[in-house]
Amino acid sequence: MMTTTRKLKGLVVRATDGELGTVEDFYFDDETWGVRYLTLETGGWLGGRQVLISPIAVLQTDWSARRIDVKLTRRQIENSPSIDKHKPVSRQHEAQYMTYYGYPYYWDGPYLWGAAYYPTGLMMDPMAHSQQTLEDRAGREPGDSHVLCVD
Repeated sequence: MMTTTRKLKGLVVRATDGELGTVEDFYFDDETWGVRYLTLETGGWLGGRQVLISPIAVLQTDWSARRIDVKLTRRQIENSPSIDKHKPVSRQHEAQYMTYYGYPYYWDGPYLWGAAYYPTGLMMDPMAHSQQTLEDRAGREPGDSHVLCVD
């Protein structure tokens, strides 16, 4: 299903054991403009700390409830690598993030998500990494960018 980033902003993100926060922004791939991460505003439970959620974690989107369900726990988010939203996400930070969650590195394959066309097609198996910088497109995406969501 295709939708716009404007429709995703503000949606509640729910882990397997409770709410995590709301979608605040997006990090885009600097070559393909695919959404690599959602940034969440966690509110009071993490002191307002912002966190990254990969589309790999998305189970479903419930449009009527304005909610995205993810296959993560609150504890995983609480212990996840921190981000500085005012800096680009480096390949080193991405490798740390992907390893923490047990996700494969998307840059190690021929498709947008590495070995798969879509994030839901990935196996949960970390791979080798490189040290390149990925430019942060979060502040420069067009408001009506279209993104593929899991329904």
